[in-house]
Amino acid sequence: MNRFFNIITKKVGGFRGYAAGAESKNSFNVRSLKIEGVTDIIAVASGKGGVGKSTTAVNLAVSLANTCQLRVGLLDADVYGPSIPTMMKLHGKPEVSEGNKMIPIENHGVKCISMGSLVEKDAPIVWRGPMVMKALEQMTRGVEWGQLDILVVDMPPGTGDAQISMSQRLQLSGALIVSTPQDVALMDARRGVKMFSKVSVPILGLIENMSYFKCPHCSKPSYIFGKGGARKTADEMGLGFVGEIPLEEEIRSGSDEGVPVVISQPDSAVSKAYCDVAHKVINRLHELAADQHIRPVITL
Repeated sequence: MNRFFNIITKKVGGFRGYAAGAESKNSFNVRSLKIEGVTDIIAVASGKGGVGKSTTAVNLAVSLANTCQLRVGLLDADVYGPSIPTMMKLHGKPEVSEGNKMIPIENHGVKCISMGSLVEKDAPIVWRGPMVMKALEQMTRGVEWGQLDILVVDMPPGTGDAQISMSQRLQLSGALIVSTPQDVALMDARRGVKMFSKVSVPILGLIENMSYFKCPHCSKPSYIFGKGGARKTADEMGLGFVGEIPLEEEIRSGSDEGVPVVISQPDSAVSKAYCDVAHKVINRLHELAADQHIRPVITL
């Protein structure tokens, strides 16, 4: 495994388009914050764990690749709890290119990199901050991504060092915030929104996961975690609301089996909901790109 983390790549030049911070102005002022060949980088984030962030990231990435016909990558930045290898049914470890970069493992039309593919199964990641930062650096710029339209980053939950550093070291085109309708989850979602605002990362929208449970027998919806909380929060914060994803058994089974529901049941209501989110994300990125284009450019 040490071989992977000894890969060092250096890039110079460029300026930051969206995200910015004190760290980037000092130690990264001569390095482009873009990843070569990648047009847009979006973060899928949540203020806390357990709200379905990784499931959302997987189904969004697969929808972008298969429904929207884009070239998509998926980076599992949740170093301490990597779940993408299971959800995407990734086997083996990444190979290394002639340029000493990791080659992503591809499945369901998406190129993937995860810490879970670099360590033994069930092995705990007992690392302090600096080592985590180094690993994340290698999993971003130490990877042969090729040409991508969008790189989806499954962010670690919370608003700590890893989240802030990822936001400052990458030119994020925007962040998608995932929450359940529950007040406790929405409190942390608000913190996530404010963290990205502090580092000048645009919010692509707020998505409500586990909006309701639809009874398979009578089709009656049950609002287990409350009703409409994420939509209300988005309105209060002036954010776009990109959709509701219900709580369904097929989503869970697809994640466990490594076949996302948008692949196993593409015509289902929940798959259509994910595809609708994908199209809204693309539209929002186009809006941000147009807005960025008409702004004056300041090179530091």
